Parts: sequence; C-alpha cells; structure tokens
Amino acid sequence: MLLTAIYKVAETTVKRVSKWASLGERVVQLKDGESIVLATEGNLAEEARRIRNGLNGIVACVLVQRTVKVVGGKIVITRVGTWPVLGTF
Repeated sequence: MLLTAIYKVAETTVKRVSKWASLGERVVQLKDGESIVLATEGNLAEEARRIRNGLNGIVACVLVQRTVKVVGGKIVITRVGTWPVLGTF
C-alpha cells in the first residue's frame, strides 16, 4: 500500500503598500494637533491637491479630520480631529 501525503501550500501574496496607504497610516496615527511636514518639489499647490485627493481614497482616513496646507515652501498635513461615528448618540 502506498501512502501519499498531500500538502496544501497556502499561497501568500505580499502586496506592496502604496504611497497613499502609508501616508494615510501615518496620518491616522497622529494625535489631534500633530502634523506631518512633507518637502516636495514642483508646484506645491498641485501636490497639496493630489495629497488631499489621495488621502480621501484611503479607508483608514475616512473618520480623520485633517488639513493639507502649503506653509513656507513645504506641505503640512495636520490632524484636526475625528468625525463622529453615525448611529452613536
């Protein structure tokens, strides 16, 4: 009698974390009033717009109130607060 062992190998896929996801995680970990300062090149107003739009697409950032401003040639992301969760009164 031939015994055959069948092994199931779980395929794991390692996803790369996008720049928006990693920035979103950093913003979520901030406490109210804390900021992240980003030094970027090019049109700062356009970069600030891209950052605002990119963070809006991150699920973790949905409940985080934040501002994205250009200050002194750098982009400053400040956590302002947290949106209240609906259904909890």
